[in-house]
Amino acid sequence: MAYTRGSPGGGILSAVPSKRVTITLPEDLAPRVQELADDAHMALASYVTRIVEHHVLNQDGLTAMEYWETRHSPLRKPELASADEAIEAARARLRPREQ
Repeated sequence: MAYTRGSPGGGILSAVPSKRVTITLPEDLAPRVQELADDAHMALASYVTRIVEHHVLNQDGLTAMEYWETRHSPLRKPELASADEAIEAARARLRPREQ
């Protein structure tokens, strides 16, 4: 069992089971991803996991929003503004802490 989400630098859950997989990055991208992981004080695998989790959560949110709009009506400007505020608050929580 790996401690990814909920560990320092992790996401929401704690002690989630992990499966080892191998990924391949383009040669020009790999050093940049490693640099970003280093800047976040995270292991490369943990950093990539965080990126994937973020993308999955975004996709799930977009799917939920589309579902809502097909059954009700498109979201109005005040509702979208409230959502933007919530998203910015979540992004602020995900940003690495200044040292």
